[in-house]
Amino acid sequence: MTSTLRSLSARLWPHGFIAVFVAVQLALPLHYYLLRDDHHDERFAWRMFSSTRMLTCTVELRVDDQPVDLTATFHDAWQALARRGRQSVVIAMGEHLCKQHPQAAVRATMTCQPLRGERYTVGHAHDICTVHEL
Repeated sequence: MTSTLRSLSARLWPHGFIAVFVAVQLALPLHYYLLRDDHHDERFAWRMFSSTRMLTCTVELRVDDQPVDLTATFHDAWQALARRGRQSVVIAMGEHLCKQHPQAAVRATMTCQPLRGERYTVGHAHDICTVHEL
């Protein structure tokens, strides 16, 4: 009996592993459609030829209503990701400014122009130091 179960599990194990692997590969991109708040972040999604990739945003960060020079403050990679509309990066940039300027209000505005459609603005409603979102 034990040898039969061992033999059966030895034969089924590779098939089970392949089935689980394929299921995970199919389910992982569903995170973008079902759970993710930032729809500009298309990592791990089924969006190879998406127009969202062509989105261009202008990011403005202010510390106590004074504009921040992004090129002097942040690395080019951060700026490039922020220009692509990645809200998590803009929030991280704001949180970085919160650490540099304690007791100051940090606000972010992201104005985006999609490939098709109208220009829209995200942010500037609240202090990123107290509410960690745009």
